[in-house]
Amino acid sequence: MLLMEKVAMLNRQNETFALAMIIESKGSTPRHVGKMIVYRDGSIEGTVGGGLAEHYIIEESVKALEKGQSKIVEYKLNRHAKDGIQMSCGGTLRVFIEVYKSRPELVLAGAGHLAHALATLADFLEIPYSVVDDRIGYATKERFPNATNIFVHEDIGEALRQASPNEKSYVVIVTKDGDDIVLNTALKYPIAYVGMVASKRKTITILQKLKNEGVSEELLEQVHSPIGLDISSETTQEIAISIIGEIIKVSKETKKPIKVKELNR
Repeated sequence: MLLMEKVAMLNRQNETFALAMIIESKGSTPRHVGKMIVYRDGSIEGTVGGGLAEHYIIEESVKALEKGQSKIVEYKLNRHAKDGIQMSCGGTLRVFIEVYKSRPELVLAGAGHLAHALATLADFLEIPYSVVDDRIGYATKERFPNATNIFVHEDIGEALRQASPNEKSYVVIVTKDGDDIVLNTALKYPIAYVGMVASKRKTITILQKLKNEGVSEELLEQVHSPIGLDISSETTQEIAISIIGEIIKVSKETKKPIKVKELNR
């Protein structure tokens, strides 16, 4: 597989990685053209010439991945030059490190009107999403034609388990009557975000119920409720925008674990 084919495949698979590419070289350098995929653990595919320069480029790529920001780095391959690195080639090398960040993967727990509005926005923003529900008539390919997957089970908790949420998953709970079941299930997975559409009273009741069932306070503090950015939303479409806006905001944050907003209890 050609390296750029691998880049395209990783991007389709919604993976996080960096592509380091030589954009300028002057004088004597190990390579004048080269590309290299760098993963978060520092492993690579391809090369930009090897040696000490490549070692530094890998280090800078990992740092760029941690910050989530692309950058340009430059090295003087001359041990005698000011700011030079311990190489004897004598040339200079400029490398563009492009960061490919995984996009949020929505898990819409519930397939009603708000979930449909969220799916419409996700389609527009090219955010992948799955739908889980306990109603066959709502969670359909006709209503959610671009859903990555649709999971339906009479036990909505089981439907969510079938979706197998992971660290890229942003779970939005908009069920008809199974919020507590879905939330309890969602908190068992290493998800990036969980938010629940519910009144303040209902949220407090559900969180207390889960606490009584043994769910830790630390996990419960990760629940976004009220969900969405505070933009005085009223219509279904406005609420969907506020939720997607919050998810975009959270997905840009780099500190882990994410500490989400607290409830005024």
